[in-house]
Amino acid sequence: MGKILLVLAILLGAGLYFPESREVIVDTTEPALNPWHRWVTNQQLGQIVEDLRSHEGMGGELPVRRGEFEAWLEDRYRVERSRVDGWGTPYRLELVGGGFRVISAGPDRQFGTGDDLVREGARAAGARSW
Repeated sequence: MGKILLVLAILLGAGLYFPESREVIVDTTEPALNPWHRWVTNQQLGQIVEDLRSHEGMGGELPVRRGEFEAWLEDRYRVERSRVDGWGTPYRLELVGGGFRVISAGPDRQFGTGDDLVREGARAAGARSW
């Protein structure tokens, strides 16, 4: 059984090496990986929301101006895959009512569609409103 798994791993690695077969392999396996990407993304969204609330609670402003959120993420999350969702799309930050939301574009990589993942957070007491 171990030899079969080793051979399959080698074949998969070889297939991913060549661009023509890499595209086929990725397209074929992506639906099976969506639950994993969704789980990872939800975990990251939760962490980002908590970190934003903590940042604001310590007197910082929410990074809502153009480019500020991306810079804020880069400053706090050194590893790039922590700044993008499970499908490789950068997160977005929006203010809504008395709170904010962090958004993932989801599997289709397009914001504003039904598969977006959203995590909302309440603004810190005494936070400056926009």
